Amino acid sequence: MKDSTMKISVQLYSLRNVGNFEAQLALAREGGFEWVESVATHDLAPREFTLALQRHGLRLSSMHASLEALEDDTKRAHLLAACEATGCPLIVMPWLPMSQRAATAEGWRAMGERLAGIGRGLAARGVRLAYHNHDFEFLAYEGRPALEWLFSAAPATDLGWEADMGWLCRAGQSPLPWVERLGGRLEAVHTKDIAPDTRRRTEDGWCAVGAGIVGWGTLLPLLAQHCPLFVFEHDNPADPLPTLQASQRFMQAHLG
Repeated sequence: MKDSTMKISVQLYSLRNVGNFEAQLALAREGGFEWVESVATHDLAPREFTLALQRHGLRLSSMHASLEALEDDTKRAHLLAACEATGCPLIVMPWLPMSQRAATAEGWRAMGERLAGIGRGLAARGVRLAYHNHDFEFLAYEGRPALEWLFSAAPATDLGWEADMGWLCRAGQSPLPWVERLGGRLEAVHTKDIAPDTRRRTEDGWCAVGAGIVGWGTLLPLLAQHCPLFVFEHDNPADPLPTLQASQRFMQAHLG
């Protein structure tokens, strides 16, 4: 059963350029966040990782972890130890390198089966697995987007979805039809906003939530009916603190 407690979090990848893990946590807290989504354990042992979060008064909503780490017994055990120590219920596989991206429908189905197997193993330890999309999963193979092929081979009980609506919109997709199709899989939403055309060449084309063209004011309350975890992300903020503060305020206002 999903935790129904609303969580407004920030993906720490957004803050990778501000300094070490402690500096990233301090800025996340100053930006108004109580929850963070980590990039694995930021090269720390589970105990040190947990203590750092506690020092800054932060809790771990979720964790990104590579496919390679999830399939390595030692690395997976390290991730699970950190999840147990922090009470983190969700690991997200966030990125497929080019070498892992299938060029056929069957290849995407095979990846879905592979992730479902990992998900079953994590579930036995009380942790849920989800898949995070970019734009390339919306390329069509045999008439269906790759994301549909992937999920068609992975039961919802084994693999959830962390929906990155910014990347989905960049792929030319409309969010609501995808929510209608896959809303039952939603474990988290990445709230990325696309900057207006005049700013596309700066900050990799992203901006604070609510300052762009995605339509988050309408989307957030609708998505909240399916999912209680919203994770702000900005790949390259020029001025991180005001970006964090503006995004947190906007999300809080529309999610309550």
